[in-house]
Amino acid sequence: MRRFLTCALAAGALLPATAIAQYPCTPCMPVPLPVEFRPVTKYRTEYRTEFKEVQRTVVRRVPETVMKDVQETVFVPHWREETRQRTVMVPETRMETREREVARTEWQQQTREQTVMVPETRMVERQRKVLVPELREEVRQRTVMVPRTRTETREREVLRTDWQPQTREQTVMVPQTRTVERERRVLVPELREETRQHTVLVPEVRMEERQRTVTTLRPVAEMRTEQVVTAARVVTAGYLDPCSCMAVAATQVVPQVHNVNVTTVRHVPEQHVERFAVPVQSVRQEQRTEKVQVPSVREEVRTERVPVTEMWPEKRQYTVSVPVQHAERQAYQVPVTEMVLTVQNFKVQVPSAREEVRTERVPVQSMRAETRPYTVSVPVSRTEKQTYQVPVTVTVPKVENYTLRVCEERQEVRTRQVPVTTFREVSQVVTERVPVQVAVQVPYQVMVPCMP
Repeated sequence: MRRFLTCALAAGALLPATAIAQYPCTPCMPVPLPVEFRPVTKYRTEYRTEFKEVQRTVVRRVPETVMKDVQETVFVPHWREETRQRTVMVPETRMETREREVARTEWQQQTREQTVMVPETRMVERQRKVLVPELREEVRQRTVMVPRTRTETREREVLRTDWQPQTREQTVMVPQTRTVERERRVLVPELREETRQHTVLVPEVRMEERQRTVTTLRPVAEMRTEQVVTAARVVTAGYLDPCSCMAVAATQVVPQVHNVNVTTVRHVPEQHVERFAVPVQSVRQEQRTEKVQVPSVREEVRTERVPVTEMWPEKRQYTVSVPVQHAERQAYQVPVTEMVLTVQNFKVQVPSAREEVRTERVPVQSMRAETRPYTVSVPVSRTEKQTYQVPVTVTVPKVENYTLRVCEERQEVRTRQVPVTTFREVSQVVTERVPVQVAVQVPYQVMVPCMP
């Protein structure tokens, strides 16, 4: 607001100078006219909001909880023992001799042929360029130490080793395998059927009606006054135009403040009670009967033939060579070397190379197919009959008595107290402040220019 007033005042102050600068006849001096400004009192209507206290009667629902007796029928479980009969299949085992055909496998030698790839090498002539080294001789001199060797005869003791054969004896463990019959106990699995009862909880869902308090917002219209700044043009001075000889009035933009009525909406909270359905879960007991496969085992003795390997000691003879050493005097000659300084001539071979084309025979390998015989062992099966004993299990029916607990339910009427909520209407006088708009005449002064 302050910034807008400052800008408006600055624009009004600069407006006369700008108006004068637009005319080309600036050298002429303006003739001032006598202008008077007189204050004039005017009235404008403004609407003001006032709050008026109003009494209203409000009816509210007050909840009250009362305990009530409710009768319900309940099924009470009762157990009693009952003797029943059932037929059980009892297993009986007997040994039965049977015959079966057993396949024996023997290995038979057979001669067959196969084709193999045999490598062959043949010589092929090829040409290639080589560098042939050449040597030329040069005679040079050098001083060298020339060794001179003379022979001396010396003696030494030498150990001679002779190998003498000897016969010795050792004990070797030789394996022998024999078949032995052994008995072992085996657990044979069986399944028997049993009838069992168990109690399960079955879920149930029922809908229950409940109440809750809900708060809502009700829109209420209100009138309030706001100040608005507008720009008004006011005559500040008058002068005579020297070019047109006409009176020109200079105006200025002045900010003015007005009160404007604005309607706003206010939300008033209100509470009311609503009903809604809620699913409530509960469980009930139920007896169920099912058949169960109960695993069991029985012990059974079986006979089988097992190969057993044993180690037997056996004495064997073998021949070894035993070294025998003896000392011997031996005469030998030793060369003794002495170094003598000598100047000698020697020839040096200086190497050089020349290019030469040569033909050479190169071995080239290739593969050829060749048929060769080979011996394989082929399995040949023959069938023979074998007698063996098999345990045969036969089930025999048997009647037996057993005691069973039977669940019975009897009806029983029970009484329990349940809280019941009721609502009672209560009247209450409430004083509220209500906004009311009032028209007020506000005086204000305006400066009006006039000619004397």
